[in-house]
Amino acid sequence: MIARARTALLALLVCACLESPSVAQSTVMAAPNQAAAPNAAANPAAPNAAATPKATVGRIDVRAQSDRVTISIAITAPIVPTSDRVSNPDRLVFDFPESILKGANRQIPVNHGPVKGLRLSLFSVHPPITRLVVDLAQPLDFHLTTTDHELVIDLLFSKAGASAAPTPASPAIDASATPPSPQPAPEAPPAANSEPQPKPAPRPNTPGAYALLAQAKSLTVDALQSLEDKSAAGDPESQTLLALAYHSGVLLKQDDAEALRLLRLAADRNYLAAEESLGIFSQTGVGQPPSPADALRWYTLAADHGSPDAATDLALMYVNGKGVDRDVPKAIAWFRRAAEAGDSSAQYNLALMYERGEGLPQDYAQAIRWLTAAADAGLVPAMLDLAETYFQPPSASIPKDVLHAVHYFQKAAELGSAPAQVNLGTIYAKGLQGKVDFAEAVKWYQKAADQGDRDAECALGVSYALGEGVPVDYDQARRWLTSAADQGQAQAQFDLAMMFEEGKGSPTAPDLAAHYYALAAEQGLPRAQLKLGSMLARNKDSRADRIAAYKWLMLAQDSLKEPSPAFADLRKLMDAKEIEEASQQVDNWRLTHPKRP
Repeated sequence: MIARARTALLALLVCACLESPSVAQSTVMAAPNQAAAPNAAANPAAPNAAATPKATVGRIDVRAQSDRVTISIAITAPIVPTSDRVSNPDRLVFDFPESILKGANRQIPVNHGPVKGLRLSLFSVHPPITRLVVDLAQPLDFHLTTTDHELVIDLLFSKAGASAAPTPASPAIDASATPPSPQPAPEAPPAANSEPQPKPAPRPNTPGAYALLAQAKSLTVDALQSLEDKSAAGDPESQTLLALAYHSGVLLKQDDAEALRLLRLAADRNYLAAEESLGIFSQTGVGQPPSPADALRWYTLAADHGSPDAATDLALMYVNGKGVDRDVPKAIAWFRRAAEAGDSSAQYNLALMYERGEGLPQDYAQAIRWLTAAADAGLVPAMLDLAETYFQPPSASIPKDVLHAVHYFQKAAELGSAPAQVNLGTIYAKGLQGKVDFAEAVKWYQKAADQGDRDAECALGVSYALGEGVPVDYDQARRWLTSAADQGQAQAQFDLAMMFEEGKGSPTAPDLAAHYYALAAEQGLPRAQLKLGSMLARNKDSRADRIAAYKWLMLAQDSLKEPSPAFADLRKLMDAKEIEEASQQVDNWRLTHPKRP
């Protein structure tokens, strides 16, 4: 029930390069649970020539709806991905064979229902495979459709899972890191061409649909008979609760037709939760064909009876143009009504619209006001956006406030947000809050790494390699860097390659070094391109290696702006035809990897 959060939370470097003064080497055993590295020795050509990709994976769009999250991925040719369910933690893994990723890796926080976020990366160059990982709070079903130019994955769940979690007890935070709440800015007047504001409705005393659905899922057999008796006697709350029990199928056999019958009886008595539920059922097609018109009618009734959740659902229908003509002024009016009634999802959406200037004059003060309200109500995406706003203000009118940023990152981190944990770890590792604290950084990196966050795994691996906050342990460093690298984290791929090349903690492994340099180089990491090109250039007798070396060294030279002696020496060994072929490979790579603005 929330708009997706911004994809770039904080431009902080979470992985330091291992190109630091060497530490003592020791022979160590392989780390437990370490992902198996590709057997490059069995395939000597692995670093040199990649299989030709058949498709490029480009833009990814995420939309949160009441009962699902829809992921739309642009592709240049039809792809049928493989899928796998992974537990501890729960996630879905989709591999796109014979495909490369256009541009940089992407990590998109979602935090809608059970869907925590997405990670899209180039998983392998040899063969080319792009991987999408969906991080979940619980196992989910999905539906996949593909066309020539788009692949759509629907992650399906009940709407109850999409609502904001109840505000938990305040986490333990150092008093010095807990700043006073910002003073709310005065409300801006509505735009002249905006829709009239719906009249505010009092927050209802009766429970809403989401609260009753949670009750329905926890019903016991002992309570069932009393509930059925009250429902038969015409009690609308009991009818609604029993209907949702039939829908959830936890205690009773799932029967959406009976659920609809009971909900209509309760709605005839103007029972708010039944009206909300009928809006949800109508919009999503539960027990009946989807009917946006009916959804609009039931949501409006519930909103007029005081439901901020229904008002938010109306706003989402209008802002997304789902089943109705897109109408931003109406969406703003309903978001504002729900926000003023205390709905954190509406507060967050209203903040984003002020920030973007969508249907309203751009107003960062109002954006901060509503982000603060949503964050203080326990909405994690709002905490993340608010922390970023304070740490990297989007406007000169907003003063940078590191203490506020740390405060909201810590609130989100204590609630289990891996992106917040990573950012908090990096703040402490770099002393951005005032003092370097590697031990505190490792604490937060570990929490995020335990959730499978690849940036945290990379940072934790580097911490072990350099002995920052923990004793030097190459076994653990290699374990965490391998996990991050195999999720497509380019810096981890580079650092792991350096460990294999330099023999840090184990004998040198040039083939594995070349493999991981190639993965990072393909993602556009200039130092990896330089390292890979230099390794390939040593094999002067191989025409393929000379051409590949030229390609990577030229690309690295463009980015690093430093002349490479290896590149100059290589040109002397190559004939005109080889240089022409290598230059063509450079041009082809640039076409499929456009520079970000």
